[in-house]
Amino acid sequence: MMKVLIVLYSKLTEDSQLVEKLEEKVSLLKKLVGPDSLYAVITSNMKHLFDKFPELVFLRNDEETLLYGIYKGLRKLRGNDVLLLDGKETITKERIINFISQRRKNLLSVAQNGWRGVAVLKMIDLDYIIRTMERFIKEDTDFLQIMKLVKEDYGIEYEAL
Repeated sequence: MMKVLIVLYSKLTEDSQLVEKLEEKVSLLKKLVGPDSLYAVITSNMKHLFDKFPELVFLRNDEETLLYGIYKGLRKLRGNDVLLLDGKETITKERIINFISQRRKNLLSVAQNGWRGVAVLKMIDLDYIIRTMERFIKEDTDFLQIMKLVKEDYGIEYEAL
């Protein structure tokens, strides 16, 4: 079963459109993967989202960074395939369907400067990804860099889209 993890972090609080963007994202994801599979990692100053999104399961992002939020969410969702979304990324129905339909492998949306905020991670590889993230949890490392290390250390492949 696939779970969706939306990662919110402190830099996103500067975005005045955050709630509207999140409403669009949640509405789309509820239709595509179902309301029981939606998780969001939030910071302590985003508690106002509890009432706005009762369908989300909320997890705390104590460090308020993207990488820690991913780490915390992936630990919670061990045992599931995970569709990972950066809270700042805009998604379309076609883009999500493209990622979900290829869930037999790890997929990352990448640009020249790093990860572009969407990934599908297989359940069987989550422990290795989490173990690698633990080494860099206090650093400002790009998620693409983590996946490259996972590939080097464990031979786990990913496909860049």
